[in-house]
Amino acid sequence: MTEINFSDDLIKEFIYSVYRKEVLLNLEGVVLTEADRKKLHEKRDFVNSLSEDELNDIRSWILNRLKLLENQHQ
Repeated sequence: MTEINFSDDLIKEFIYSVYRKEVLLNLEGVVLTEADRKKLHEKRDFVNSLSEDELNDIRSWILNRLKLLENQHQ
């Protein structure tokens, strides 16, 4: 497998983008409401509070999934 460097910032951005997509897909209207903004801020704060160990666990999980997918396609 190609060596991929998943920095902490990249992991955080990935997780937050999933949360952001979830919030945006569940909008009741076209414009973000104050409640929607609050949800996004809570998700961002959660992602920013992840410890180094938690980020390492997530990084390992992602790499393992990618290796599994790569092996299935060989």
